Amino acid sequence: MSVFLCKYDLKIARNSYMSALPLITQTRRSRGMTQADLALEIRVSIPTVRGLERGAGNLRTMVRAMKALGLGWGWARQGEDAAALLAARRRKKGFSQAALAEKAGCSRPTIIALERDFSGSVSILLSVLAALGVRQVLRALDMPGRAGLVPVTNAPVRDLVMTPAPLAAAVIAHFAEQISGSILDPARGQGAFFDQFPSLLQRRWCEVSEGKDFHAWSEPVDWIVTNPPWSRLRDFTLHAMNLAPNIIWLAPIVNLTTKARLRDLDEYGFGIAELLLIETPKCWPQSGFQLAAAHLKKGHQGAWQVSRLGLVVK
Repeated sequence: MSVFLCKYDLKIARNSYMSALPLITQTRRSRGMTQADLALEIRVSIPTVRGLERGAGNLRTMVRAMKALGLGWGWARQGEDAAALLAARRRKKGFSQAALAEKAGCSRPTIIALERDFSGSVSILLSVLAALGVRQVLRALDMPGRAGLVPVTNAPVRDLVMTPAPLAAAVIAHFAEQISGSILDPARGQGAFFDQFPSLLQRRWCEVSEGKDFHAWSEPVDWIVTNPPWSRLRDFTLHAMNLAPNIIWLAPIVNLTTKARLRDLDEYGFGIAELLLIETPKCWPQSGFQLAAAHLKKGHQGAWQVSRLGLVVK
């Protein structure tokens, strides 16, 4: 009976530590990210992100999610070895690795792996923290040059994946018969889109790295076309809908069609006129999410036309 009570009490203690894990969800939402956004960011599936937010999954994936969200372990300062600090706490408590394993309901090799290279499962870590009396699981890191949890503007390093020129040319060619008047590339980068806009158009561009921030642009145009920074897709779309009646974004469909994104389109009177399905270039990170060139059109209320680009870019 005493063994049963010990394990039962440990389960209650571990579950109480789960109250710290909503910090992942809260931080994600404060950045305007969906579970799909975070999944794309750390290159895992949406169910894996759901699991992390429930306290399931493995620690290596958890660390990737924490890094993306600017979070750290609650018992370690930034730059400190979290595994070594756990081992130090164990010794301070007077526990051997075997004794801690018994208290946490796992094996001694599991504790060894946790203290050696911080490998294992999130659920085991929560049990170990409960056994050691560590009360803070996660905390927000102080990010130099940033205010709280506000993402950096326009082009964080993870967004610097340049569009191959042949892919940009194919996208432009697909929509060429519809495009006329003035056109803006709000994130020119190396010019894959801008340099191939038809010369008969009135061409404009922005590029934050060259001192021309799209969010400071106020001149109306007829078309906005680019591969936008995916981490700022919502901000880009909201601003673009104030400037142009036609927008073409090269982005994963999952980033374009969340409930929040579709609600934004409805509120601004836009609809998805076409999704041009595209094979992810082989030189890009492979996420498993379908890439598309999406035509967002003001006043469109009909069905979404879905087509496929035959080009495969290496």
